[in-house]
Amino acid sequence: MKTHEYPYVNKRKKTIRFVVHNSCADHIALCGSFNHWEHDKLLLKHDKKGQWYIEIPMLPEGKYHYKFFIDDRMWMEDIENMHREPDGVSGWNSVLMIG
Repeated sequence: MKTHEYPYVNKRKKTIRFVVHNSCADHIALCGSFNHWEHDKLLLKHDKKGQWYIEIPMLPEGKYHYKFFIDDRMWMEDIENMHREPDGVSGWNSVLMIG
């Protein structure tokens, strides 16, 4: 059972932690409405077990859409986050609410 929702909003540290599991990827980027969907700015780090993670500074109050961009070719919503909305193409954006 999960102890908290994903992504993990740490109000004390004023950070947001995103995690994705993928043992086959060479690199993964976090892209969203908070960074203009840029593919090369928020790169995740990984451990030997295939867990990728990034911690970003707290965002202002609001609603944000995001996805992971894997190996410069595949978009993937955050399967740990049950909040999602259609992306307007043929998939889903994950939704993050702050505040």
